[in-house]
Amino acid sequence: MKPSVLLIVLLGLLAPLAHAQEPSACTAACTAEKEQCTARASKLSELDKAPKLEETNPFARTADRNSAAWSDSARSTDRLAGQRRDQERLDACTANFKRCSSACTPAVAPASEQVAPAK
Repeated sequence: MKPSVLLIVLLGLLAPLAHAQEPSACTAACTAEKEQCTARASKLSELDKAPKLEETNPFARTADRNSAAWSDSARSTDRLAGQRRDQERLDACTANFKRCSSACTPAVAPASEQVAPAK
């Protein structure tokens, strides 16, 4: 797992699950956290899509003793890896949102455990 994905996951796990006593306020806080997580994931995706130094700087290719630009297969592999990382980041945001929003709803005891009111 890439360090950036790990960082997003850890930040999500460290976020407090119980935001408020009111379920609607808790759900709103969960939604805000998901939006922030998605924004961070988007910024990381933009950084992934930036051109590589070897592609843009001929001196870097010379220093690397690689006079040829990236091959088509290398670009394709890199693009697919970037798409996989993008999806992993978004999946982490969604998973954190689901955990957070499920923590907002109070647990209801099963009907068999509920006590009937006294007459």
